[in-house]
Amino acid sequence: MKREVWVEVRQLLAEQGSLQLAMLSTWGGLERRIARPRIQKPGLALAGFTKHVYPDRVQVFGLTEIDYLLSIDRSTAAAGMRAFVAKDPCVLVLTRDLEPPDTLMDAARDGGVPVLRTPLMSATFILRVTRRLEELLAPTASIHGVLVDVLGVGVLLIGRSGVGKSEAALDLVLKGHRLVADDVVEVTVRPPDTVWGAATELHQHHMEIRGMGILNITHLFGVAAVRDNKKIEVVVELSEVEEGDYDRLGTEGQVWPILGVDVPLVRIPLRPGRNIASLIEVVARNQLLKYRGHDSAREFQEKVDARIRASTHAPGGALQGTVRHDSAPETVPPAPSGVIPVSEVE
Repeated sequence: MKREVWVEVRQLLAEQGSLQLAMLSTWGGLERRIARPRIQKPGLALAGFTKHVYPDRVQVFGLTEIDYLLSIDRSTAAAGMRAFVAKDPCVLVLTRDLEPPDTLMDAARDGGVPVLRTPLMSATFILRVTRRLEELLAPTASIHGVLVDVLGVGVLLIGRSGVGKSEAALDLVLKGHRLVADDVVEVTVRPPDTVWGAATELHQHHMEIRGMGILNITHLFGVAAVRDNKKIEVVVELSEVEEGDYDRLGTEGQVWPILGVDVPLVRIPLRPGRNIASLIEVVARNQLLKYRGHDSAREFQEKVDARIRASTHAPGGALQGTVRHDSAPETVPPAPSGVIPVSEVE
């Protein structure tokens, strides 16, 4: 289920490590919501043209904006700021540790808009805040499944409840692979089009095995058996399908959409005695081959198609080169003396 995502200004203020933001205003407003990762610089809005002001974006005031407000008369600057704040922006951020003009602070106070400041240059701050907001505002959803890291490939196991996803994941952990999330996978989309999965805070590093209950994978197998998040690169559906309901050659290129991103899908039919963990491991190895430009199924299909094309152009339509004939017929050496030939033994 996809959820609406936003970031409160207080969350942005807490990003001290990279953004270095400090509070200038004293009238609150930190609950205001930022809903878009792209920032906006006021520009012509300070001159009264506020048609294209987006209130759910971070508004960045750099040296150009501050110099403009200081270079015009106070009444004009105040009118421009009042018109700008009337669009109800979520937050104003001053870069380069610039001192805010009184007209800016008065208008922000009247509108209840928080004002922050950073020592970073405008270009640096814009780059960092955009990247961070893209992460915080990424589309998010919860998926019922199990996510494992197999040979560096993120494999999402899906299927009906009780089909054996957790048991297969446990077998993979025993083989030396890593668990990311069991039962509930929190997925997000990161630019430009990659899907990442992680466990919920409560379920992190835990797994439920029917008949055994909840297991702590870190305590059982060590920290090397788990990881916090992983890009989802292939989806494996475990299902009890009938013969003919799945791709026999693997050339159909099935996908499973996650938040608008198509992820390769492999359907594995369940049968008694099948080693599902080993099959999943082969799926991951095959995905690695595809990254190297080798698609086994398509390469085989191309060979078959080439052989068919060659046969249709051969005289009489006979299939050429399908059977190898030696230049000389094979001869059978005579049996040693005293040994009865096999053909005479009844």
